[in-house]
Amino acid sequence: MRSPVLAGWSLAALLLSAVHVPADQPAPVAHFDFEQAEPAACWTSTAHEAKLAISNEPELVRNGTGALQLTWTPLDGRLAFLELGPVALAGRARSLSLSIRMSEPSPLMYAVRESDGSEYQGYMYTPGGRWHDLAVDLDELMLSEVSHDENGRLDVGEINAIVVADISNLPGEAGKSLGIKHGEQHMWLDDVAISERLAPHRSTRGPEGEIIIDDFDYDPLRCLPIGGPTLELAAGPGGGDPSAMRVGYDHEGYRWAGFVAAVGYLNLADCTQIGLRVQADCEAPLTVVLEERDGSKYVTRHRLDPAAGWYDVALDFACFKLDDATQDENGHLDLDQLRVIIPVVNAHRAQVGEGGAGAWLVSRIWCR
Repeated sequence: MRSPVLAGWSLAALLLSAVHVPADQPAPVAHFDFEQAEPAACWTSTAHEAKLAISNEPELVRNGTGALQLTWTPLDGRLAFLELGPVALAGRARSLSLSIRMSEPSPLMYAVRESDGSEYQGYMYTPGGRWHDLAVDLDELMLSEVSHDENGRLDVGEINAIVVADISNLPGEAGKSLGIKHGEQHMWLDDVAISERLAPHRSTRGPEGEIIIDDFDYDPLRCLPIGGPTLELAAGPGGGDPSAMRVGYDHEGYRWAGFVAAVGYLNLADCTQIGLRVQADCEAPLTVVLEERDGSKYVTRHRLDPAAGWYDVALDFACFKLDDATQDENGHLDLDQLRVIIPVVNAHRAQVGEGGAGAWLVSRIWCR
């Protein structure tokens, strides 16, 4: 079974930060409110023609009177990484928090890095033009594809860097999938901290013991958009499932409309199914891709039924077949190596409504 979804590419080797701060530079405590006149020297960027400054315009500041502003000009294949390092932690590190605003719709990666270089990351999406307050428990970050860690877990006492990146403008098919930007871009950050505070967990347990990977109850949405759709929160089915993520599409844009969601921080070894609670405006072919850490992909398909209203699509792991475009050393889906789930609709074959547009919604992703 060959899936053209993201064929021939992976985020592996594309999300490496090349920013390094001299080891003899003093390490600040990992809390920044940007109330000073100039950016601290520990903030650096790989972005093309990058300029760092402190913004004092009220609408471009989340709290207080200042925010960090990154200005850059995108180049294909060159990502806009913003890095803080080295840092010193005060107390036990439990969560990463920050406020972020982008000038345009953006797929973003946030991460922390250990002193040995191993990096643990998560994803988020913003439509641009407004502030988002992100708070994530450090145990909900997953090991980067291009990182290796001697014990396979984040050692919070060894964190010495924070990374935020706009991952638009990746080379090849990845760039088409996640989006290409042109012209001057801006990122604003405020209140960046690693702290002892606990953050709301995205993953929880459901009433029947299922692992709820995401119930799309929080802003910002912690996923990457595929095909440039406007991802937005919408009403869910109710009954303990109040909200959902809406994914729009039309016949004119990129072939695939969906998202990438991280699952690599969870232990799914004893699970037999992965499921999505969905609703569709129109009939549409859904492809679900599971990607392992080594980039091998396993695929299955389902046809979304608008007449069913809200319903669960339960997919046995055994029904996923290796994508012919990828290779796996054992030809078997290894749940302990599962990194992301990529559900996408084939927008060019999906039905559309009046105005030539369609949409599908997902209110939760679960495993059991």
